[in-house]
Amino acid sequence: MRVMHVIETLGVGGAEQLLTVVLPALQQRGTFVTVAVLRDPLTLRTLLEAAGITVTVLPAHHKWNLPAYALELTRLARSLRIDIIHAHLYFPAITVALAKAIRLTRAATVVTFHNLAYRKGANKDGIGLRLKRRLAASLYPKGFSKLLAVSEAVAMHYRDALGLKTIQVVHNAVDLQTIDRFSCGSTAGGAGIFRLVVAGRMVPEKGHSVFLQALALLHRKLNIRATLIGDGPLRRHLESEIERLELSESVTLTGTLSHDAMLEIMATAHAVVVPSVFEGFGLVAAEAMALSRPVVVTRVGGLTELVENGISGIVVPPADPRALATALQTLLESPAQCAALGAGARRRIEQSFALPPVIDALQQLYADLLQTNGRH
Repeated sequence: MRVMHVIETLGVGGAEQLLTVVLPALQQRGTFVTVAVLRDPLTLRTLLEAAGITVTVLPAHHKWNLPAYALELTRLARSLRIDIIHAHLYFPAITVALAKAIRLTRAATVVTFHNLAYRKGANKDGIGLRLKRRLAASLYPKGFSKLLAVSEAVAMHYRDALGLKTIQVVHNAVDLQTIDRFSCGSTAGGAGIFRLVVAGRMVPEKGHSVFLQALALLHRKLNIRATLIGDGPLRRHLESEIERLELSESVTLTGTLSHDAMLEIMATAHAVVVPSVFEGFGLVAAEAMALSRPVVVTRVGGLTELVENGISGIVVPPADPRALATALQTLLESPAQCAALGAGARRRIEQSFALPPVIDALQQLYADLLQTNGRH
């Protein structure tokens, strides 16, 4: 079985990071895996190549030159004798769907939906987004043999937004062997300081401002230090907000870090906060849970499928600084509850989001596609 995954870039993002976890495991199980990338950045390329996975960057075209990319992609697939083409994110999905719809390829095709792309606030509204949505709704039913989503929330979103019918949920996975390199022997100590981490791109939907407002309600009476990992267009605004709320001594911004560096910091936190306004899955929360860190997350999207309130974390309403502050204060005042939630979080990942069952599901899905497509 020979599978080519197609993605727009290999920058640091949830979908891109997922490939570095899933594809080496697929290859270890005997599936030939390769990656085709449309354009820069290629930050995660070295991780894939270190695992023995070839990465091919397609010749550059304008992102809307879909026929050119479709031709490049299908030439590569033919040269590698690819059985299945698996697309991720919008432009790779549109390109693969077009190639299949106009019969440039005989390979079976599959797409994974990772986000809530058409939700208000996810992308700039206007004629461009409406055209993208109409094109996807037209091409996806013709161009894909199988539609996947990383959470039921994402599946529901694409059913509603694009009128798609059958979408199978295959959750994002956490590689516990990798995680345990950081959790073993780590400690959330800190000389009376309660350490919090928020990790994610600095964009409106990640809720950084809500977290800072919650922190401002607590920091004068509690000894809290927060680390914000990531970068993005809101960074300068958040820096100004930190200064305005008099949080400069309490909050550290690290900028973009490697995945390993992020895990090292999360492993020594008392709690990890995911204050998103909306969220397709919540990979940061899943990794923190695997590290046995208690998490505080908002009641949105895939986070509600991941975290059981009071068992494997605390779930609060979105965009509610006071509710978030109350949850954080509860954790700070109860080390026993922190420990219990951390243990429950780890169990939750082991039982429902560990890597082997996800690889089993993908391999079975690929085998079914090959049989249906008449290619063995």
